[in-house]
Amino acid sequence: MDLWDYVQGFSKEESWGKPEKLNGMLLLVLDAVRALFREKDPTASFIINNAYATKGHAPKSQHYRGNAADFHIRSQLPFWQQILVVVDILEQLQLTDRVGLGIYPDWRRPGFHLDVRGSKARWGKINGKPGYVSFEEAFVRARMKEAG
Repeated sequence: MDLWDYVQGFSKEESWGKPEKLNGMLLLVLDAVRALFREKDPTASFIINNAYATKGHAPKSQHYRGNAADFHIRSQLPFWQQILVVVDILEQLQLTDRVGLGIYPDWRRPGFHLDVRGSKARWGKINGKPGYVSFEEAFVRARMKEAG
């Protein structure tokens, strides 16, 4: 049986890069996060922007190992509330200290990076600021964007 047979909310045809190179734990975590998120917003859909890659990310990116995916969520919830829901879900799944979570409020469609690195990492990215910023600063940016 193929791991993809256990994944309910995603398919190999999405923007995974090379689906066969993905860490199975990443797929299972993403699928669980998606299912629990849909309990808050049944209309939500997760759109994978990219996962496995060989270039285009930070030098030691988890994408190069098949451990990471970037995605956005189409939801009736504003992005800052999506962040709170995703953080809460990671706590429910007891994964808070085992995953990397980045938030990107300035993407064309604000979104997330999630990886299964085995330890806790949090960060954000804000347009106009070099490098990465704290998760908290990126969250404030997401709130400010919603306020107009």
